[in-house]
Amino acid sequence: MSPPPPTMPQNALDLAAAFILDQLDLQRTASNANHGGSQSADSGRASPPLFVGLQGPQGSGKSYLSSKLPARLAELAEARSSRSPLRTVSVSLDDLYLPWSELKRVAAEHPGNKLLSGRGQAGTHDLQLAKTVLGQFKTAYRNPNAEAVIPVFEKSLHGGEGDRLDRSEWIRVDKAGDVDIVLFEGWMNGFQPCRKSGGDDLEQQYQLAVERPEEAKRAFGIDYDRPFFLEHSLRDLRTIERNLREYAELWSYIDAFVQLKPERLGYVWEWRLEQEHNMKAKNGGVGMTDEQVKDFIARYMPGYELWLPNVTEGDNPWRGRGLQIQLNKAREAVAIENF
Repeated sequence: MSPPPPTMPQNALDLAAAFILDQLDLQRTASNANHGGSQSADSGRASPPLFVGLQGPQGSGKSYLSSKLPARLAELAEARSSRSPLRTVSVSLDDLYLPWSELKRVAAEHPGNKLLSGRGQAGTHDLQLAKTVLGQFKTAYRNPNAEAVIPVFEKSLHGGEGDRLDRSEWIRVDKAGDVDIVLFEGWMNGFQPCRKSGGDDLEQQYQLAVERPEEAKRAFGIDYDRPFFLEHSLRDLRTIERNLREYAELWSYIDAFVQLKPERLGYVWEWRLEQEHNMKAKNGGVGMTDEQVKDFIARYMPGYELWLPNVTEGDNPWRGRGLQIQLNKAREAVAIENF
């Protein structure tokens, strides 16, 4: 009788942690080889930290996962070997938005484009700041005593429009050179423009949705009646796609990737509605109506429909080093796939 198959972790936290540690070991082994075997694979100080992209839609548990991973990674690393204590820091794309005044400027420069009426889509982030933040960790291993800072964007300011806090309130990371893993999480991390050899693939997808809606639903993997991106003009979508091309340099920092993918894209809308109902139940009914939630999520859904698929396809920096964790409506991991 053959032995029973090994037990596999049943939750997204353990699945992600095990995958990330495997990627860290691969990176350290490669670094060790490049240094002629002079460095221990466990010491891991001969190269930059492992940068892990973490992407998942609103309500998927992405932020929760990012907050729990540092401790879980340290526990799992200690159980695996006698390596030195593992140190992980988290950086969120949500803390890299433009300041409020700049967000207002972007909105004013694109009147009528609801996709840029507030923070969220490509074009509302401070890409230079983002590259500086990730870059300081990329080079800190050369100086273990280096200090790094992580910006903080407070979403509650200006009536919920949000603003970046003063630098004095940013998160300071002492001895940044000792960081082993940088978790870089965001709802649109890794998003890529529509790809097609020749022609305007965005326009072709738009026309498909207009002219052959049932075929489009299958092509986009949606389980609701009408793609959200049809609520926006092709011109406005092109503006976002043009902005998205500027993110390629930021994505190039990512070594490995973990994606939380709902079994049905419609869960994103349902999860966000659930969040709003729960909040209103606790605060006496203050919050958005269901229709307002739909309008809010409509600003994000085009990204999932049009630019999310290429995270797992094409020649991305993390190609061959990606893990997709599929979630059911209860946010339970039901399947995994490498990409």
